[in-house]
Amino acid sequence: MTFDGITAPGFPGGENRASRSTEPYMVVAGRSVVAAAAARSIPVRLIGGVAIWLRASPAARAALGRSYPDIDLVAHKKQSRKLRTVLEEEGFEPERVFNATHGARRLLYHGPGGWQVDIFLDTFEMSHTLDLGTRLEAEPETLAAAELLLTKLQIAEVNAKDLSDTAMLLWDHEPAQADGPGLLNLGPLVERCAADWGLYTTVTDNLAAGAELLGSLAVPEADRARIAERIAAITGALAAAPKSTRWQLRAKVGRRKRWYETPEEVVR
Repeated sequence: MTFDGITAPGFPGGENRASRSTEPYMVVAGRSVVAAAAARSIPVRLIGGVAIWLRASPAARAALGRSYPDIDLVAHKKQSRKLRTVLEEEGFEPERVFNATHGARRLLYHGPGGWQVDIFLDTFEMSHTLDLGTRLEAEPETLAAAELLLTKLQIAEVNAKDLSDTAMLLWDHEPAQADGPGLLNLGPLVERCAADWGLYTTVTDNLAAGAELLGSLAVPEADRARIAERIAAITGALAAAPKSTRWQLRAKVGRRKRWYETPEEVVR
């Protein structure tokens, strides 16, 4: 099968879809992986920049879309064996040493040309540890917007690319009390941050950094103002929420002790 002229594994409907699609290569490929797994009753959801692009409006894509070099996914650990079979049947090459070492929580595969498929099994471990399995199926194809936002904002050493992706997500998603198209459910976001001072600190630091970056993005003024309002609303909701005893005890230590991990420490 081919995607936009590039040889790829035999994803369902790949040739027809790619020939008429304006979606980036990795978006087409990512959706096809999700569909191939779903055909075998394995729920898999996209995360990362590909997922944010997929949820974004044409205007947000035009302003803040970028090159997407790989695919990031979340699946249930209990179905990892079945998922491995699907991926290998579809032509993906496993990173065997990595998968043998870390396969209880994360898998790596390679597509044609060497691009990477990174699969987190229930738990997302980077600067902070997030349980994504409990709400994996809240929405189709991608994680819900709240979890997508968290996976970007949990990065302790955040870069402009990730903050731009955050702005792209908030362009079209309004803070709300439910999941769904155009909605960002504040409940899970507030609950997680109110229980973990470290996560709260990283997330609110990055919300502030995102607000500061807005002025340098090629975004129309009205859209920039709306994104800024949403950043302020989320920040306010996080600050106002009652905090757990654990949160308050850790807050007393504050920044004197590092509150996050680095990717090198997590995957070792």
